[in-house]
Amino acid sequence: MKKRNIKTKHILIMIIILIIIILAIFSFTLKEDRQLNKFESLIKDTVTSIQKVVSYPFNWIFNKIDDYKELTDIREKYQELLPEVDRIDSLMTENIELRKQLETMKEELDIDYTINGYDFLNATVISRNVSYWYNTITIDKGSYNGVEVDMVVVNSDGLIGKVVSTTTFTSDVKLLTTSDTNNKISVAISNGNKKLYGLIKDYNYKSNYLEVEGISNTESVSVGDHVYTSGLGGVFPSGILIGKVSEITTDEYDLAKIINVELVADFNNINYVAILKRKELDKK
Repeated sequence: MKKRNIKTKHILIMIIILIIIILAIFSFTLKEDRQLNKFESLIKDTVTSIQKVVSYPFNWIFNKIDDYKELTDIREKYQELLPEVDRIDSLMTENIELRKQLETMKEELDIDYTINGYDFLNATVISRNVSYWYNTITIDKGSYNGVEVDMVVVNSDGLIGKVVSTTTFTSDVKLLTTSDTNNKISVAISNGNKKLYGLIKDYNYKSNYLEVEGISNTESVSVGDHVYTSGLGGVFPSGILIGKVSEITTDEYDLAKIINVELVADFNNINYVAILKRKELDKK
């Protein structure tokens, strides 16, 4: 019985296939540009209907495959762009936070000479004494270009130092990393809404960090906090980035707290700098 059923199924399938082939061939012969009779029109309509029924599931499957491929491509592109979106959001958040910190600092200290009140004069480092590598550099701008003693020098990363002497076409810049113990610069450490102030004590050549002292409440300081110029003293405008807190230690007598600050600028590779020149106010 099973063999007979199988044979019967095979015969039916072959008949259906044969009918489809015949109808297709017949339909193909009717593609001439002439008026069809009723029988030919019926045959053509029947073939067209069968073709639609047969092709529908295949077209549906192919469309779904195309949709799946398109969704896969979109997902892959989304995954590629996701880190960039996160990075942009992070930069925007950091920029907003820094602006808030600067405005808060100006209000608290009644300071109106932030970095926004300065023009930038670009300069190139032309010499550097190997024996005093971390003390001074010489740049190619001098009094002819309007450079004066105590003008602040920065690069794209942060604070570099200040001008200590000038000639007509050159200037010497005392670096932030100088061994001069009299070079105490006032700094501000920002931790959220809290502002703590101290002085740069020294530069540790071996560990490559600045030592900041005079912090009254080190419990409010955390590793990773940003360190800026405070604007106190009248030489350095407020808000110039110096570095980040890397460690909190005590002095050799285990009495005073010292904040170790990792510099953001690479003082071993200084080629180009900018001198901050105070903007001239219009006199009315």
